[in-house]
Amino acid sequence: MSEAIPGAAPPRGLLPSRESSRTGTGTHRRADGTTVAVLRSWWWWVAAAIAVGACIYLHWEISRSAIAPRTPWDEIHPLETARYLAGAHEVMPLSGSGYYPGWALMLAPLWWFTDDPERLYQLAVLIGNVLAVATIAPLTLLARRMGLPVAPALTVSALALCLPGRTVLADYALSEQAILFVLAWTVLAMHALWRRPTVLRTVVFVLCVSACYLMHSRELALVATAAVWLALMAVRHWRVAAVGLPLLAVTSLAVRRFSAHVLDATLLGGSGGKEDLLGQVFENGSAGLFTRVLLNQSWAQAVGTAGLAAIGAVVVTVWAVHELRRWRIGPGVFLLGTCLSALLLSAVWWTRPDFLWAGDGYVRLDVWVYTRYVDHVATLLVLVALVALVRGLRRGPLLAALGLFAAVALPVVLWVAKDVPLWGALDGPGNSSALLSWVSMFPAEPFPLPQQPTIGNENRFWVWASLFGAAALAAAPLLRRAPRVLVSLLLATAVTLSLQADPSQRRDAPVAIEQAVERVEAVTGEQAEVDMDYSCSGPGLTRYQVMNWLGFWLSPRDVDLADPPQGTPFDSEYVVSCADWPEAAELGALRVSDSGYYGYALWVLPGEEQAALEEAGLLDR
Repeated sequence: MSEAIPGAAPPRGLLPSRESSRTGTGTHRRADGTTVAVLRSWWWWVAAAIAVGACIYLHWEISRSAIAPRTPWDEIHPLETARYLAGAHEVMPLSGSGYYPGWALMLAPLWWFTDDPERLYQLAVLIGNVLAVATIAPLTLLARRMGLPVAPALTVSALALCLPGRTVLADYALSEQAILFVLAWTVLAMHALWRRPTVLRTVVFVLCVSACYLMHSRELALVATAAVWLALMAVRHWRVAAVGLPLLAVTSLAVRRFSAHVLDATLLGGSGGKEDLLGQVFENGSAGLFTRVLLNQSWAQAVGTAGLAAIGAVVVTVWAVHELRRWRIGPGVFLLGTCLSALLLSAVWWTRPDFLWAGDGYVRLDVWVYTRYVDHVATLLVLVALVALVRGLRRGPLLAALGLFAAVALPVVLWVAKDVPLWGALDGPGNSSALLSWVSMFPAEPFPLPQQPTIGNENRFWVWASLFGAAALAAAPLLRRAPRVLVSLLLATAVTLSLQADPSQRRDAPVAIEQAVERVEAVTGEQAEVDMDYSCSGPGLTRYQVMNWLGFWLSPRDVDLADPPQGTPFDSEYVVSCADWPEAAELGALRVSDSGYYGYALWVLPGEEQAALEEAGLLDR
């Protein structure tokens, strides 16, 4: 039987009192409220096998449609950065603000074995999902630290990864799975350092934090949390702070400089990273708009986790307060800081009036209900909640969680929701994965705003989702003495929500251009080199989408960026330019038939290849 390490688990004040030594079923209850016979039961091994199997199945099932990137930024950026890191330094410049290269470093070896974009993408998805399922291991170790035996710890860890906030990401080659994997080990390293402060454990903890930062620039929030936590640890263990703080500063600066170097080498214009854009958010946002975004993102996590994030938030807050009152800084303070800083950074980042109040232009819904930047820390809250529920939790914290949810849900439904364009684009379902189970309630057509949500109108999603969250939290006190029933119901709920959330989405690969290039190569017998005409500006963001897509999807061909008006001439006879290219007649260029893509097409400049292709009937006149 696993005993909770003192201080490594939520304080015992949250658990049933010592007086309740008998459960009413003839089994003895420990002082911390855990029923020995129940937690030692063979049932938990069966539950663990089912939960792990469900986690594997959900990731496999949802990833089956991942045959090509969904987004030319969040997915193609790391894939092309991986190509650069693998040694191909002639990668076509990428559009966008860029992404830190931690995930790309993991993918880089793939380019040594294949340059087929479709196969490479599917391997990247596979690696991400292997990491997602492998995260069960560090989460299980964390649950063990908090007092659960192996089988219950394995069960709740797998269950936490079955919720849609995690499983929907299986349909992408994003950095999210890698971020949570590294974060889970970082929290374990924090536990190890807190239990026995040594120089070696301090170094390991700092390196784990820096590895998280290398995965994504938004993990700067974790760096700040770690710095504060190490500083607070100085009261009892000054050597930890003396070693950890300078090392954290050096490694974080090294991550930033290395990332800046990679971004300079791969981005158009040589600038990138999201920290520099945060200043614009502070300048353009407002306190009222920030409050709306903060409420919405908090509400979305509670609904998307069937109330577990709210329970975890209460438990972690009480845990942290308990540590601060005794000035014994430990896991509670670190977890609270990690979750709170991630939520605040996400809310600050998405306080974007240009996106939130789009008017009659391109309307984005995802910025109102964005969950991706918080999903990974919400998983930690879910794990804490599940551990507390299985160990036995008093009615008070559960009622407090219900009250916390009500305090968030009421202003969301009564104040925020009436102005949200529920018909807007999600810009990739992964952005709002925690809420994707409810997408059937999102209307396809616009309706007049503001509109107060009711049970039956077009804006009813907010009411029904809030009722679901409240019902789940209301059921917890009723089932708190039946952990096996509670875990069974939660696992069934998680699987149902994830299957309901399984996205059906377009994969807009430039197949028409790729097939046109292949037809050209079949005639010429040589691998084509292609120029992308940057001077051709299509509608909206199409120029930037096509840029990123071509560099990746036409691999292993050499694709270069040309801009004749700015002094960068074409150096290939094959040019991707506007479908109605104004300069085509002047240059003598002819369009390859059936090569249209996002308002662009493949053209052939005058020369031997053009004559051969015209004779083969591949060109439009």
